[in-house]
Amino acid sequence: MKDYPITSTEPGHGLSGTTPLHANRKCEEIPCVIYLSEVSHNYDSHGYIYGGGLYRRGHMENALVGKSSEQLKEMKVSIPSIESIDYTFELSEKAEVGATAIMAFRFQIFVTRSDVCLIRGIHRNDPIIIGLYSSQGEEIKR
Repeated sequence: MKDYPITSTEPGHGLSGTTPLHANRKCEEIPCVIYLSEVSHNYDSHGYIYGGGLYRRGHMENALVGKSSEQLKEMKVSIPSIESIDYTFELSEKAEVGATAIMAFRFQIFVTRSDVCLIRGIHRNDPIIIGLYSSQGEEIKR
């Protein structure tokens, strides 16, 4: 490993650039993972987004929420109390039901009920899905 310019050998998160180190300084690995969800409902003065796969030390703080890229608004995210399971994450304010929520944090895919989608070409504005997998790593045929 000393022959390569890597900063972390932690499996998965080192490769994806999602360690706490990557959140606080520029590292060789470029963060390449987002957590994509949607607003499920509003209650009182807060919006709620579908959750799952939360790692309590994952350093989740904010979400970009909106119906289009032009409407994205940054909102604070609160994680459920330790007694709760992570079915929903609370937003700091109400949001339109069905709006997209984009987050970046240290996730734990194996405990989510969601699928994992690998996309190539986003940086060229030419996204192509190259694979779809279950949280257990099994390929989902499209």
